[in-house]
Amino acid sequence: MTHKFTEDQVERQVLDTYYEVAGKVVLASEVVCIDEDRREVTVMCDPPAVLRIERGDLRETVLRWTVSHMMEPIYNIAVLEPHRAFDFVRPSHVVGAVVSKKVGELRPARFEVASPEMQERYRNARGLDNEEIGDCGPPRVPTP
Repeated sequence: MTHKFTEDQVERQVLDTYYEVAGKVVLASEVVCIDEDRREVTVMCDPPAVLRIERGDLRETVLRWTVSHMMEPIYNIAVLEPHRAFDFVRPSHVVGAVVSKKVGELRPARFEVASPEMQERYRNARGLDNEEIGDCGPPRVPTP
């Protein structure tokens, strides 16, 4: 099997992309979440969710090779605004652009960097905690 790109080239491309978005506010149309049974589920966000890409451990999240010679980076996130798509799940991460040694980028990330105005608006914003977002499962019923 002939590869168009070396592992080093793919890793450099993925790292360059990560450094472009780390710490930035993004609008995500697809977010990986954890459901009430602790399973990963992908939720579609329409309108897009307002998130910040959090810096993380590159070896554990960004540089992730699959068995089929593709790199599928995941980015840790902070949710900056409540979103109805998260009512019964806990947002976990977004997937960056998937890159293959055979052809380069296979699938673009399902988010885009927000406008400079939004970057400024959320510059010092803290991420919402799980109770503000919706956490896992149905809303909690107060105990008497």
